[in-house]
Amino acid sequence: MGSAIAGRLRAAGHRVSLYDPALPAAESAPSLAAAARRSVITFLCLPDAPAVEASLPGLSEAAPPIVVDLTTSLPSTTRRMAAALAPLGVDLMDCPLSGGVAGARAGTLTAMAGGDRDLLERTRPVLAAFASNVRWAGPLGSGHATKALNNALSASSLAATAELLVTGAAHGLDEAAVVAAFNAGRARSQNSEVKFPRDVLPRTYGAGFTAALMVKDLECALTIARERGAPARYLAGLADAWREAAAEMGPDADFTRVHAVIESRSRAAEAPPPAAGALDVLWRALAGVNLLAATQILRIAEAEGLERERVLSIVNTSTGRSEATRSGLAGEVDGAALRSALDLAGAAGVWTPVTALATAMAAG
Repeated sequence: MGSAIAGRLRAAGHRVSLYDPALPAAESAPSLAAAARRSVITFLCLPDAPAVEASLPGLSEAAPPIVVDLTTSLPSTTRRMAAALAPLGVDLMDCPLSGGVAGARAGTLTAMAGGDRDLLERTRPVLAAFASNVRWAGPLGSGHATKALNNALSASSLAATAELLVTGAAHGLDEAAVVAAFNAGRARSQNSEVKFPRDVLPRTYGAGFTAALMVKDLECALTIARERGAPARYLAGLADAWREAAAEMGPDADFTRVHAVIESRSRAAEAPPPAAGALDVLWRALAGVNLLAATQILRIAEAEGLERERVLSIVNTSTGRSEATRSGLAGEVDGAALRSALDLAGAAGVWTPVTALATAMAAG
């Protein structure tokens, strides 16, 4: 994503100095300090929170006036970095991005900014080169928290939608019809609307986000929950499922390939007979999974000190949105539909860790 962002900045007329040890020497500054020393805004776009902390010596040496961290990192790391840089006259803002490499190339990313609002307004014209939707998430660290929780919601709906789609197909239902049913009502999510028609049904699996990154983002969300003492049973089980799937598909595989993993694990010796009312059961079960996930994620957000309505408004413009978030978590989880969907999956030998977890939690 960093190279795509750099391209957008150059295309907008900004002078860009890069530091990336993976680039040839002719294309990269010799160090982070060298790249940042004369910059007005220094952007960090790094793999994880430890990499952000490792950038502190270079940033301290250069002391650029503004640092904007685009990394999906941890709020606690953000606050430590800001405290270390402030005495040097460096203002830091966390501003993680949603929308993937494709969104970066198109300039349509969603930016979730945490920190001083005046600082956001000063940097907004530059952010606009690669982010068409720039939102203030709250005080310092709020952007990183919102991004991690948004991606956890995306991970949940993607996996659950894949599980129930494979279940429906195993019972003889047309895949496109199943996805259309999900999108016709309360089971709808950004994943079912966008990624399933574009990346899953044609088996292209090219959303532009890796399985390893999704696992990392789930671990960020779990760390936030642990640091705040927030219950995270569903999130922990979801992360376990994604670790298992990522180990099978490979860390560099596109995360939409989780569908292929689920499909390949179907163990039924022969196709089960068509089940009456299966489509109705599947969409109601998926709506329940999405609602249960959103309920837990919002509790973690509130424990982190995020404003509920602001989080929902940002999620609803990003990849974590579902009818559960759009409705403000209205309605109740349909435990009977979840149990019936799990029975359908069992009859077809479909691997459904997320649906099974939601079913167990709905049962108490």
